[in-house]
Amino acid sequence: MSMVSPTSKHSPAHQRWTLDDIPWHAIRRAEVADQELLFYLVTTASFIETATDTYARNLIKYYSGDEEVTTWLEQHWQHEELQHGRALKRYVQAAWPTFDWDEIYRGFFAEFSAHCEVEALEPTRCLEMASRCIVEMGTSGYYTALGRFSPDAVLRLLAKCIREDEVRHYKYFFRYFLLYRERENTSRAQVFKAVWRRLRMIDGDDSRIALKHAYAIRHPGEPFDNRLYRKIQKRARYLLGAYFPHEMGVKMVLKPLHPGPRVQRLVQSVITALSRYLLWGEWRGILNIRSGACAGFYPRLRACILNQWTRFAH
Repeated sequence: MSMVSPTSKHSPAHQRWTLDDIPWHAIRRAEVADQELLFYLVTTASFIETATDTYARNLIKYYSGDEEVTTWLEQHWQHEELQHGRALKRYVQAAWPTFDWDEIYRGFFAEFSAHCEVEALEPTRCLEMASRCIVEMGTSGYYTALGRFSPDAVLRLLAKCIREDEVRHYKYFFRYFLLYRERENTSRAQVFKAVWRRLRMIDGDDSRIALKHAYAIRHPGEPFDNRLYRKIQKRARYLLGAYFPHEMGVKMVLKPLHPGPRVQRLVQSVITALSRYLLWGEWRGILNIRSGACAGFYPRLRACILNQWTRFAH
């Protein structure tokens, strides 16, 4: 089935697409109904995107006094992120109609909101903009992989629409990062530390809490602990790793560190390979490392590369 990208002809000037642009009637439920992992991927994303207003309130408060930034956050970023949540929710309800989305979301949000505090933001506005760039890198990569992985054309189209929004959001956050970097005279070492902190938060509390509540409806009464969470995450990374745009992601990560062209060429291929291992565990799955000697080699290699990257950041 051929899908045509939606246009903005029925949308406000700042809005590229609406829910009316998605052909919900064309969802092929038979293709996705029994795919438990796909259910988790879409449902958890719908929960987290729907909770964006909590993030947005924190950011708007943090950047209070900067009218340009707060206006964009409130009228553009927040609006589009909440639309992502509504669209993903509608897809979940159409593809898995027995799933009580509203009831499960209430349980998720009650737990999630306790972890979303202003104090979790970076100590300076510049560094928070760098952190936001990494978030948008992760989400744009996630929806790229999700769309490529999906057997349903409607979900592929929806993922494409969301991905394009996330890439555009990255560009805005990066623009504001540059402005604040100049105002606050932020060093590359400080930016590197903020970028690294955010990269380490990729498997943060929000995704764990969302998965726990989605898992409970599929496996009522079964305990959900960190071991099970890591098991499901490992499977998701193994399956999505081949679809994740690693090179694009690395470019987006390196951009706030503003390396020169020569350094960019030198480190990009190495960091791209490293991202396959750090973000998705792709090397471990593909190579099927079993022996103790080999299993110890790649952690040492990773540590060596990280040390070199840290030296570059300084």
